[in-house]
Amino acid sequence: MYAGQGIPAGLAFNAYATILRESGVSLHTIGWSGLTFLPWALKFLWAGLTDNAGKRYGYGALILQTQILAILTCLVLAFFPPEQSFVFSLAGIILLNTVFATQDILTNAAAVSHLQGRNAGMANGIQVVAFLLGMLAGGGGSLLVYAQVGWGGMLCAMAAALFLLCLILLPLRKYVEPDASRIARPSRLKDFFRQKGFGWALTSSLAFKFAGGALLALLQPFLIDQHIAVETIGTLQISNLLCGALGGAILGTIAVNKAGSCKAVTLLAIPSALLLGALWILQATHTLSAPALYLALGTENFFDGGFYVALWSLLMNWSSAERPGLDYSFLQCGESVSNVLAASAIMPLAASAGYSLAFLMVWLCGLVLLVPLILAARRLAPLSCDRA
Repeated sequence: MYAGQGIPAGLAFNAYATILRESGVSLHTIGWSGLTFLPWALKFLWAGLTDNAGKRYGYGALILQTQILAILTCLVLAFFPPEQSFVFSLAGIILLNTVFATQDILTNAAAVSHLQGRNAGMANGIQVVAFLLGMLAGGGGSLLVYAQVGWGGMLCAMAAALFLLCLILLPLRKYVEPDASRIARPSRLKDFFRQKGFGWALTSSLAFKFAGGALLALLQPFLIDQHIAVETIGTLQISNLLCGALGGAILGTIAVNKAGSCKAVTLLAIPSALLLGALWILQATHTLSAPALYLALGTENFFDGGFYVALWSLLMNWSSAERPGLDYSFLQCGESVSNVLAASAIMPLAASAGYSLAFLMVWLCGLVLLVPLILAARRLAPLSCDRA
């Protein structure tokens, strides 16, 4: 399920801006591509409604219905290439991500219900690997397909991949349902807001990915402006995502299992922030080359993947099992809000001040945000079910 959700996210955040830039679209216009991630930032608006619908009609059945709707959306979107219909292509990708943001609420309910405690590390490791593999297919994979068969062929291939996942989901629907005795009460936002530690949990979700999101949004047009081929950018995207998945599955999972999610956040936040400066250093020292990009960005993504698993394990353990789809999904919106704001802010800065200053500001921002992140982890430690 998380793999399927990663496909439109990869298209929106890892491929769409590259396709636009390759088509000659300006940096200012590309800034609007940040809106494609808006559904992930706003899903808290319908998280409670979706969670309660899952309690009433079954989470598995609703997951399957959203998968079918996504397939139909891809097939329609294939007729609206961005170079001819930018507005329609943008609206279609936003709709596709809205469908999967809704499905994510239902999937989160299953994860929170069954995999809290030290198991959260394994759960989030699996989630990261699956989601990043989906992003690999939707991002770098989409660029490779786009280079060969164009926009329409790319969307049809995406619909076929989602259909295959739909077939896999059919026999698994009954296994995602939470324990009925723990979800008897309706999920309400006011109960979530009153939970102790809410402010620190929200701070963590808002702060941890802001600098990384800005770097990711800036990377795609930067590589195009360096006259790097779309195919090469696609393979670099694949390399980065694989390194992130490995970091989450190995580094993050082991750290949470051995040290607990709270300590793991502190241990992995520091190297993750330090490595955000790799691209600025490469440009400042005039050592920007394909091997250097693969090594620097691969290392950064490896540690970032581990930090990602640790942070979301902490927030999963803090979330209430009585609201399995609401709490965790609401907090995920913090990450998405950061991605939208970062993508929208960094493009104008790069256009006016240049890439070098933009990369430096991203690095400094990541270092400054270490303070609230480490403080939040310490405050949430006694409030999380970080047990074996």
